[in-house]
Amino acid sequence: MYQVMIVDDEPAAVNLLKTLIEKKIDRFEPASIAYDGKEALDILEKQRPDVLITDIQMPVISGLELVRRAKELYPDLVCVIVSGYQEFEYAKQAIQYGVTEYILKPIVPSDMRKLFEKIGEKLGAEYYRQRNLLIHRMVNEVPVKKEDLRRYFQSGRYYGAVVRRNGLPCRFGDNIKTEVFSDINEWMITYGRDDQETLYLCPEEIVYGDYVEMIQRQIKKEQPEAAYVTTVIFRKSVTGEEIGTMVRELYRVLDGSIILGKDQMILADDGKDFAIEQDKNYDFLENLEYLAKSKKFDRLKKEAEGLIHQWEDEDRTQLWMESRVRQICYLLQRYGLGGDDYREYEYLLDEAFVNAGSGDQLIGNLSDMFFKDQKEEELDLQKQSTEDYFEKIKEFIRNNMARPLSLQSVSKEMGVSQTYLSRLFRKYEDISFNNYLTSLRMEKAKELLKSEEKIFVKDVAEQVGYKDQFYFSRIFHTYTGVRPSEYITEKR
Repeated sequence: MYQVMIVDDEPAAVNLLKTLIEKKIDRFEPASIAYDGKEALDILEKQRPDVLITDIQMPVISGLELVRRAKELYPDLVCVIVSGYQEFEYAKQAIQYGVTEYILKPIVPSDMRKLFEKIGEKLGAEYYRQRNLLIHRMVNEVPVKKEDLRRYFQSGRYYGAVVRRNGLPCRFGDNIKTEVFSDINEWMITYGRDDQETLYLCPEEIVYGDYVEMIQRQIKKEQPEAAYVTTVIFRKSVTGEEIGTMVRELYRVLDGSIILGKDQMILADDGKDFAIEQDKNYDFLENLEYLAKSKKFDRLKKEAEGLIHQWEDEDRTQLWMESRVRQICYLLQRYGLGGDDYREYEYLLDEAFVNAGSGDQLIGNLSDMFFKDQKEEELDLQKQSTEDYFEKIKEFIRNNMARPLSLQSVSKEMGVSQTYLSRLFRKYEDISFNNYLTSLRMEKAKELLKSEEKIFVKDVAEQVGYKDQFYFSRIFHTYTGVRPSEYITEKR
């Protein structure tokens, strides 16, 4: 409910406004009352209403002066002037002070309803913006105020879950960093650090039955296909001011639990210790370094592959395995395997973990980076030297974007390695394959939405490779800044 402060020196006028709001206006409640401007300012210092509705002519401090001071304290406060005075100067000054509306006595209930419908839309957009900002801050472990959480997450209690498709988000080299937020009209609040992830914050009133089963149904209905999926669930609901703690715990467990190629559903509040593995034993590097020094590269390759298979069998987490694999890569580069471009290898190693669906795929990516023979390198360089070959790859993607495409499936179809394909996208598009595919799909969606007179968002979603129209709408809004329905209206 949005909070309204009523300020008027006439008790009868206060009671009229209070009754109108209580009986005729949905989603608003009269939270505080004052009978002059000074009293109103004292209350404002302790409370923070969404709407200030005040008479102009009052003792001590006038309505206009009250508005001026109130807007200095809270610039986003919605202010409404109610008065029997019709002089233009009052209205002009009220607008200068940031008054949303200037209405005259006697008050007509139907006019009040229309006014508050307009205010409700404005507040809804502001609450949506503030919720998104708070979620961003919480996920990135930036402190937030509990009173802000209480204010902008107004349902009594919330359940939480986070779903991650494949590996952790890319940390290097992408020019496009896109966060995905839910639509303004969705009851279930969602967020993703990228389009491979969804954080669900579910108001308690929309959860029927078992919450874990509800999230499982949501994943099946909404989430795109993936090599593997990690789901972390908070089964106990929390208050609005506790959301920050819950979100941080969900992401702490998620980031420390992802295992390459393994589907997992983890209950974050079952009392288990989810501390990140602290094993610092790097003895395996001694044997690898001996083989590298001796230039026994075939044995070195087999040893490295064996280690990755061993760690996969031991269910080592991505973060744990990544730290070891990175050490192996540094060693290989130090002894002349691969190239000298450390920046490119950081990108490729990052993408190798993001896109690998198994230990074998990770091994294949690393082999492409470090163990290609001279003939293979020359063949790749010949292909890379012209854009014609890359255009064929892009044409294949354009013609098949309705299918569930991935770096693995496209590289297999085109007869090239994932690493080679990643290099092509870095060279010619300067973005990752995943971001290129999303961009291509959104441009096609825009084209479809404005080219046909009658087209359903669901049909557009399917034509560009999304099985769920609500998930598609989130991605479209992230990419364009508007919802698909708004885009149709704007372009016609």
